[in-house]
Amino acid sequence: MNLNIASEYISYSQNSIKKYLQLILDHYFDQDIYDDLINAYINTRYYNMYPVVSERFEENIVYYLKLSLQGIKDDEKYKLKAEYMFKMFKYILAFDGVVECDSVRKLIREIKKFRIIELKLVDKDFEANIYNQLEEDLLAKKEYLESFIDKNFDVNYVKIKDNIFYCVLDHNLKFSKVFSDYLVSKVFNSKNIKEQKTFVTYPMVAVKALQDVIKGNFTKTYIVDYVFTIVSKQKKNEKLLKYLDNDIMKEKVVLKINYNEYVLNRDKVYELIRNGFKIALMIDKDFELTDENLKLFKLFAYVITDDNDVYNKFKDKFDVLFINS
Repeated sequence: MNLNIASEYISYSQNSIKKYLQLILDHYFDQDIYDDLINAYINTRYYNMYPVVSERFEENIVYYLKLSLQGIKDDEKYKLKAEYMFKMFKYILAFDGVVECDSVRKLIREIKKFRIIELKLVDKDFEANIYNQLEEDLLAKKEYLESFIDKNFDVNYVKIKDNIFYCVLDHNLKFSKVFSDYLVSKVFNSKNIKEQKTFVTYPMVAVKALQDVIKGNFTKTYIVDYVFTIVSKQKKNEKLLKYLDNDIMKEKVVLKINYNEYVLNRDKVYELIRNGFKIALMIDKDFELTDENLKLFKLFAYVITDDNDVYNKFKDKFDVLFINS
């Protein structure tokens, strides 16, 4: 299984779209035109790469699909193929979940009619083939995302500020009555298992962030704990970060690092930042407000604290967020 959740999901969606277009258009499908359209589609639909031109998500996508075809070569047959392929993205938006539709079968009947009238393509198995392909892909994507969810655990999304959430792992495990709730909680939140918890938290949060994007929501940010005990274990560290090693995840998921950990691991923190990961710096009573520290804040996405006294002490001096954990 590919642990790069967003990249794998998007790649699967992209391949599915190509299959739909090939099924629909047959010999009218053109790889070069497809490349232009799919790049514009993926960059707008999943990566939010271009300026927003419409509040309606689907209209924004259609705008950049049109724009991607402006430079097509001046050839009538080529232009006709481009026109047909662009028209089919009306249905791709429904097939890929950008817009809701009352009936997939109704859309397929519309496509069949288009194929007969416009493309002169007749295939008695077309409806069944594309419906089965859609059903197969929908199930595969659903099962893929669900494979990263552990039913023994939940992630609590603690709101820090509008659209900023701190992610706290909780468990649904059942223990013998011999163990008190206090003891279970103490062990679950101990330093010894912090590392193991990240391997549950990261994929679940990555799925949550990806589901936001699938719905066209690019505004939410999630903050997760990063545990420095894992840095010395290269393979485990690489595996953990793989869940977030995608431009979508790096934009939406932020690694929380305590100030004392930062001081002891400056080079490792700078390496994370160079690799595109965003960092939230957690400060406590030991933090000193020096000119050097103020300059450092430019490196971090957020400065946060869960200490009321620290928050009240610094809130008027710089932008610090309070976690009520």
